[in-house]
Amino acid sequence: MTVSIVSSGDVALLRACLDSVPAAAEGSSVETIVVDNADGIAGAVAESHPDVTVITGEIRRGFGANHNLVCARAKGRLVFILNDDTVLDSGCIDRLRSFMDRNGAVAAAGPRLRHADGRRQPSAFHFPTPGRVALTTLTLQRAGWIMSGGERIRRVDWIHGAAMMVRRDAVEGVGRLDEGFYMYLEDVDLCRRLRDRGWEIAFFPKAGLVHHENSSTAAVPMRRVYQHARSRGIYARKHHGPGGERAVQRLTAATFLARAALARVLPGYDGADAARFRAHAHAALDPYAEPAIEEAAEEHNRGTAA
Repeated sequence: MTVSIVSSGDVALLRACLDSVPAAAEGSSVETIVVDNADGIAGAVAESHPDVTVITGEIRRGFGANHNLVCARAKGRLVFILNDDTVLDSGCIDRLRSFMDRNGAVAAAGPRLRHADGRRQPSAFHFPTPGRVALTTLTLQRAGWIMSGGERIRRVDWIHGAAMMVRRDAVEGVGRLDEGFYMYLEDVDLCRRLRDRGWEIAFFPKAGLVHHENSSTAAVPMRRVYQHARSRGIYARKHHGPGGERAVQRLTAATFLARAALARVLPGYDGADAARFRAHAHAALDPYAEPAIEEAAEEHNRGTAA
């Protein structure tokens, strides 16, 4: 099988992730491929992990485009799409591979994710339909979205792209990851297309890992907000039409504006929280009003070309 990792440019994070792979795959034959997303990490990887293959490039690409590069040259029938801000538990890959081998109808399976302090991190969810978004606006609660609670292996709508083991033939059969999403929601979209083709998606809590969530984009919070808003609109338009896109974005904005108002009076919140919620609302209403992560990549690529 193939482990696919895209570098965020943080060599320490990447090395910690790569260090965890051997113990996670003691019983599996694994090739590990890292995409150097124009961050210059190829030399560091070659020095510390000479058995790892590195795909180098002069331009920065989005999440889907980079993992598609790996899928195009992968030898494994299974591909483990993995963030570089993860550290795998011992046996994680072996358990996921064994589960996929025993369940031929499953096209993608996700392990249990947890924060560095041990808290569980939601990792499987219901699809973001306009109706479910409307319910969130009415209740200001997202608890009903999560499908990764408990210890039971189960069918779910979609799994977090930070750690997703997929059948390569199934992914290729639906056209791989949609590169129209620069970052965010390409995992939701892939699972939706796989489900539409009759495949199953599974949450597999018998395997686990630590996910240092948002480490790769933590330095650009507002760009991340606008990138997520753009991807939300792309997904809604693709699967629910222009009317669905308008409904989802307006409902999302209403939800965040309500949260901003509540942040002024509820304990545990402050002005910074209210400002953050308002920023999410503004991004939902006009996702292209401010630069996002993809503009930073374009700026880098122009600088490289110059």
